Amino acid sequence: MFTTGSKLFIGASVIALATAIIHGTTQDNSTVGIIGLVSATLALVFLAGINLWVRDSNVAADDAAVAATAAASTATPPGSMWPLIAGLGAALLPVGLVVGRVITWMSIIVLIVATVEWMVQSWSERASGDAAYNTMVRRRIMHPLELPVLGAIGLGIIIFSFSRIMLYLPAVAGAIAFSAVSSIVLLFGALFAAKRNVGRSLVATVCAIGAVGIIGAGVTSAIAGSREIVKHEVPSFEENTCGIETDGESDDHASRAVAAKSNLAATIVLSGGKLHAEVIGVIGAQDTVTLARSKYSYIRFENLDAEPRRLVADFGTETVDVNGTAVEESFTTCTQAVGQGGAQFLVVRPVLPSNASETPFTLNVPGVEGGVVTVIVP
Repeated sequence: MFTTGSKLFIGASVIALATAIIHGTTQDNSTVGIIGLVSATLALVFLAGINLWVRDSNVAADDAAVAATAAASTATPPGSMWPLIAGLGAALLPVGLVVGRVITWMSIIVLIVATVEWMVQSWSERASGDAAYNTMVRRRIMHPLELPVLGAIGLGIIIFSFSRIMLYLPAVAGAIAFSAVSSIVLLFGALFAAKRNVGRSLVATVCAIGAVGIIGAGVTSAIAGSREIVKHEVPSFEENTCGIETDGESDDHASRAVAAKSNLAATIVLSGGKLHAEVIGVIGAQDTVTLARSKYSYIRFENLDAEPRRLVADFGTETVDVNGTAVEESFTTCTQAVGQGGAQFLVVRPVLPSNASETPFTLNVPGVEGGVVTVIVP
């Protein structure tokens, strides 16, 4: 008895053979056509023979053992969302190439995650004929990786959302909201702990509602923007000259506005148009400061005058060879301009002894006649 597939292949073989015969007898110079039709006939005959041998892979009705193990008797694997997620990642990839790197990297991560998850799921569904066992195998492999990552992502989203809420609320209201939320969390935790027979679905529902509420409020606060935060400015100014024109590099060192630094070499004070130095271990105001050579020294500058001033360190010049040309290199640096009552730090590193320069080493304030302190570098 011929199966349905065998009948189809045998019929196609007969039609192909008949067509080859008719084409060969009615057409001149039909060598190519005959070769093609004969080749098709042979291929169909080969497939018909294989199909006759396997009998369409049908299972005999009276063979109980084969019926229990046949592919047709096994359950169809469940649907998977990972092909859809992989398609979304592939669609975002060209968008990221146009918009920016963030979307590109996000799409690549989505593609990698979807590929790995899809491969593991496909493998686990064929691990055995027991669907429950296959699900257990997949969980054993992927849960140690999925749960920490998803937990970290969820916690990060909640923390970020809460930070947007706190930045949006006024300072006083933010403290009240933080106390209220923490009290609510503590209350629900105590209730759940006291009543041990609370269902998991109720706990999950309460946590989901809380998370959605915080994330929604965080998104709304981020769109609305943060409150106005008053900046605590140090009394400094935007002149960018050390007595000469510079590129403003000295005004970029915000760390010089720090209130204190360790290992001070000296404190330089401008008061009443006069500049003097205060050195630890030396009593009284000094007009000379000794600094170590080839070592970083920290100098604190205090301006007690009304005008904004800056301290300039002038450590002479050195002749250097630049592409065969002798060039005078100046060792000059300065603080940011400081207003009355303000202070800035100056970090210097003299590389030459003071007696090696034709001009003296000084710490001076441009525009102030008495604003000079001599520096000695052994």
